[in-house]
Amino acid sequence: MRATLIQMNPAARLLTIYDTLTQQPADQQPMSHLWAKVFGLDINSPHLEDDVTACAIALRQQIDFTRTRLSVHGVPAELTHPGFDRLKNTASPSNFHAVWNSHRDAIQRPECRHAFTWASWVLRDETEEDMPPDDLVALRTEIESLEKSLSETEVSPYLRDFIQRQVDTIRAALRVYGVRGVRPLQEALQRAVGAYAVERAHVEAEYAAAPEGAKGLFAKTGETLKKTAEVCDSLDKIKRFGENAVSLAASVAPLVLPYILK
Repeated sequence: MRATLIQMNPAARLLTIYDTLTQQPADQQPMSHLWAKVFGLDINSPHLEDDVTACAIALRQQIDFTRTRLSVHGVPAELTHPGFDRLKNTASPSNFHAVWNSHRDAIQRPECRHAFTWASWVLRDETEEDMPPDDLVALRTEIESLEKSLSETEVSPYLRDFIQRQVDTIRAALRVYGVRGVRPLQEALQRAVGAYAVERAHVEAEYAAAPEGAKGLFAKTGETLKKTAEVCDSLDKIKRFGENAVSLAASVAPLVLPYILK
């Protein structure tokens, strides 16, 4: 039986990040290192700076998106002060070299947290299920395995570039999942579907001439996209467009199944 999942809305995600940030003890560490802890990143990663920057930018985007959703409910932007503005400023890459103690007192004030708690209440009907950690790890492992196979398989420059683009797009979305939820994954899959649709004739010609190893790699790429789409569909429970809405998995399947089934 699948475990009960946490329900999250745009403001609830911000509240979770805010609480994790403000619970950090006072010290003189640079904000870049502190954000790495808040985002759950590997401090020893050779790509740490890029990962922290990507997550911080995603957080700033999530703040703007949440304000947009609040405006739909008639909430003026000034009612998100000071919490939203202070969190956005603290997440600015221009402050990465500042120390945590220089931001801690201002961001920890009760009126800041209040902005996130009531915003979460206002957006209570805009929830999605939070992806179980094991599922997130599985998708990231799938992407790593696909990229490793790509480096080891004889494949034409065109197909290599095409597959690498899909890998990079999905990996970037997974990197910021904890900040923005399923939305970046949905956008990544939509770009992947668009790439398949626009380049279909070229893809089919290259695939037809490819050796068996390359065809297997392409099938693996299709499987990864299909699994990612299925996860997105399982998490997005908002149902804004009713029960007849076309799922991402249904959009991806016609493009990738021919390669998976060959």
